[in-house]
Amino acid sequence: MIKYVLVALIPISGLAAGNEPSAYTYLRQMQKAAKEINYEGTFVYLHDGQLESMKIYHKVDKAGDYERILHLNGVPREVVRENDVVTCILPDNKSVVINKRQAENQLFTIIPEDLDRVARYYEVKLAGKERVAARDGVLIKVAPRDKLRYGYRLWLDSENSLLLKSELLNESGRVVEQIMFTEMKVVKDIPEAELKATTAPREFAHQDNLQEQAVDSGVLQNWKISSLPQGFTLTSHQNQHNASGEQDSVQHIILSDGLASVSVYIEKLTGNGQKFLGSSFMGATNIYGTVVHEYQITVLGEVPRATVQMVAESVKYEE
Repeated sequence: MIKYVLVALIPISGLAAGNEPSAYTYLRQMQKAAKEINYEGTFVYLHDGQLESMKIYHKVDKAGDYERILHLNGVPREVVRENDVVTCILPDNKSVVINKRQAENQLFTIIPEDLDRVARYYEVKLAGKERVAARDGVLIKVAPRDKLRYGYRLWLDSENSLLLKSELLNESGRVVEQIMFTEMKVVKDIPEAELKATTAPREFAHQDNLQEQAVDSGVLQNWKISSLPQGFTLTSHQNQHNASGEQDSVQHIILSDGLASVSVYIEKLTGNGQKFLGSSFMGATNIYGTVVHEYQITVLGEVPRATVQMVAESVKYEE
C-alpha cells in the first residue's frame, strides 16, 4: 500500500498559515457562487484530442437551479437541466434521453463537496493570477497527496469566484482535460426562453431513465468492496435497467473522496454477453473490467488506472 501523508485529522482551520487559508476561502466562495449567481457565456471543452465550443445559460432562483448548454460546433447537441433532471437532445442518434443528474457526469464538477475532507487528500494553494475571458482570475492548484487521484488547476474570477477555467492533470502532471470560458457575463436574470430545450422532432426516440430505483447506500446485497483507496467512500447505490430493459439488473455504485468520483457497475452476464477484461481509457477516464461470479464488473472514473484497477479487483461476491 502507498504510504499516505498523515493529515487525516487536520481540519482546514488548523492548516499552516500563509497563502493556504486564502485558497480555501476562494473555494468556499466558489461553492457559494455556483448556487447564487446567474450567468451566461461561451466556453471550450478540450478532451480526447477534440475541442468543442459550447454556449451556457445558468440561472438560480427560489424554485431551483437551471442550466442549458448548446454545442456550437459539430452536431447541434443540447443539454437542459432543471435541478437534478437532465434532458439530452441528441440529433445524431435521433433521441432524447432524460436522466437524473450524477456528479461524475457533470462538466463543472470541480466544486468540492467537503473542504475539510479535500484537505486530507489534496494540497490546495494559491499559485498566482491570470486573466481568462477578459476577466481577472486567481489560480488555485489542487495537488493530490498520493498517486491514486488526479490533480487540478482552477482559475476563479477574482470578483465573484465563478470558475473561469479548469485543467485536470493525470498522475504524470499532463493535462488530460480542459474547460475554459472565452466569454462570460454575470446577469441579473436569464430569460425563460433561453432555458427551454428545443422541441425535438416527433421521430426522435424518447428514453426516460428517471425511474431508476434507489437503494439504501449502506447496503450492497451479496456484494462487498474489500479495499478502497484511502479517502474514498460509498456515496450512492442504485439499481438500474440494463439494455434489455430488465429492472434492477445493473447495480451502479458511486465512490468519492469529496472531489474525485469512481463509478462501479455490476451486471449479470447473459449467455451471449461479451466480457470486458482488463483496462481501457477514454480521454481522462480510465476503465477497468473483470468478471466475478458470472457478473461483469466495470469500474471507471477520472482517476489513475491503478485506482480503478484496485477497486475492480476488490469487488467480491458473498453468498
